[in-house]
Amino acid sequence: MLERWIATIAACAAIALGSTHAWSAKGEATNVQQGKHVMQANLSFGLGENSDEIMRKAAVPIRKSTVSTALMYDASRIATGVEPVFELKDSRYGVLFPQATDIEFMSDSEEGARVRNIEVTFKVPAPPHDIKDQVALSAYDDAIYRYVMDVIARINRAGWKRFIAADSPRLGGLDTYVFDAPVSGQKYSPPPGIDYADPTYPLTLEQWKRLRAGGTVVWSWHVDTMFIDLQYTKDFRAADAPLVVGDQLNATIRTDETWLDAFGKDGDVTPDALRARYRGALPDMLATRRKAETMARAQGATILDHWNETVISGVPVHQ
Repeated sequence: MLERWIATIAACAAIALGSTHAWSAKGEATNVQQGKHVMQANLSFGLGENSDEIMRKAAVPIRKSTVSTALMYDASRIATGVEPVFELKDSRYGVLFPQATDIEFMSDSEEGARVRNIEVTFKVPAPPHDIKDQVALSAYDDAIYRYVMDVIARINRAGWKRFIAADSPRLGGLDTYVFDAPVSGQKYSPPPGIDYADPTYPLTLEQWKRLRAGGTVVWSWHVDTMFIDLQYTKDFRAADAPLVVGDQLNATIRTDETWLDAFGKDGDVTPDALRARYRGALPDMLATRRKAETMARAQGATILDHWNETVISGVPVHQ
């Protein structure tokens, strides 16, 4: 049952540490790909495909775990000794991603084991060991910048459209980023928190280096019934730290129905109930947006008043 799905997330960490839940691995060979060139995918599938069939046909080993009706799959350096190159399959909006250290996906046996969520942890450039080595840190920033911009460009080229949630202000460009100090051309700086940034506006390298240390930036897209959230977290770069932990880049790819899981309540997470709760929450979400846009406009920000709102699981933003 979908009611069990939310509880599944909490159980994933225990499974990753070797819990007693059933698991199996396809193959034992390590297949770590190296190099900076564009790699050929060795794990290719799309949302809605049968998860067991994906595992059976995959060119890399995959570990399977189960909790109740939830089915979880892991192809990663830690779980199965692979660093896969993942291709999101779709007849119109497919994306070939760069190499990852971890690919995890989920389905539910009571939903026909159709993939509803994919998590990608990218193999970003390794950080320097010495935080005081400014030359190495500058080269690292440059490498991370080019890596992240490449991933964003791949998604944009595939035809994905920027997504702005109903409770988020309709901002664009530099006004969607938080820097350690204002940059030229920026009219407005969002309040502290997760920065929901504009993936259609490419930052320059100098702007990139000014992103706040320890901050998280999320770029979001939607097409048809699919979402992609690309999340970048910048290292704190503390001067007294013994080492540079390194920046992180992750992607969450999910269906409309999975996105609506956030509106589950009291164990009732059936599709109809989720759509009804989302529809009912929209007036308050839009009120939150209007308040944020009023503040942003007062500070000089340009609001995208004619934004084409996303219809999620058949529910339009404006009723």
